[in-house]
Amino acid sequence: MSDILEVQDLSKSFGRKRVLKNFNLNLKKGKIYGLLGMNGTGKTTFVRMVMGIIPSDRGAIIYKGREVKFNHSAYKREIGYIPEDPFFYGFMTVSELLNLNSSFYPKWNEGKADEYLQRFSLERKSRIDKLSRGMKLKLGLIVALAAEPEFLILDDPTSGIDVPTRQDFMKDMIVELCETGVTVLFATHLVHELERIVDHLCILHGGKLILDEDYQKVKDQVKKVALSFADSIPEGFEIEGVLKEKRNGKRVEIVVYPWDEEKERKIEAFSPLHREIESLSLEDVFSSFVSGHKKND
Repeated sequence: MSDILEVQDLSKSFGRKRVLKNFNLNLKKGKIYGLLGMNGTGKTTFVRMVMGIIPSDRGAIIYKGREVKFNHSAYKREIGYIPEDPFFYGFMTVSELLNLNSSFYPKWNEGKADEYLQRFSLERKSRIDKLSRGMKLKLGLIVALAAEPEFLILDDPTSGIDVPTRQDFMKDMIVELCETGVTVLFATHLVHELERIVDHLCILHGGKLILDEDYQKVKDQVKKVALSFADSIPEGFEIEGVLKEKRNGKRVEIVVYPWDEEKERKIEAFSPLHREIESLSLEDVFSSFVSGHKKND
């Protein structure tokens, strides 16, 4: 499976604040990538550099084998982009906006635009400045999807959409897109948005990726282990790969990655009275990796 996007040693600073530091990422065709990070960690900065909205300080962005620069535009015809707060000309009607955008995208599908207009209960004659924020976000989805992109970038786009539409978008529309070979990059801090759909998980913290892995593998190999001992926690109780640790008298809870048989045998060698091992939700996985990174800073 070939890469649709390669990012090599990308860095960006604003004044003295360094937002991205030697950022590297490879995206393969037809997968859903989740880029998780807390607010202010550089997700939107990265997306804007990919879209050519702002320049990088150094590094390379390679789309389908060709390096793209800040002033390049041709490659954007194959990319759908939905920001958190899309900008539209308020004086236009929905129909006028769609007609305008159709001239920029050679694969524009008018039938698909009509399908999504009906799906989202949007009328072509409506003036954009009369639409609610949620309806404008729906319009942004229509513009991006009717262009039939090969690569769809979502930058926290669902925060202003009602729950039924958000669920429809997350469960059905994104999965439908990927079945046709579209690559999706979903940048967000809303962990629950990704849990049901993501194929590959990336966590951005401190300007770098602290996790870049297949999500199923992460689910299988991140474990929370709770142990109780007869007297106290044994001296020298140390396990490699601990992201979080909480001790309370005779009891210790740890989150471990990657979990394997060797670590299990090592824990058993400490002879705990009770042992519980469980998998974590994506929210707990995210918080554990961020905590583990802070601990090592």
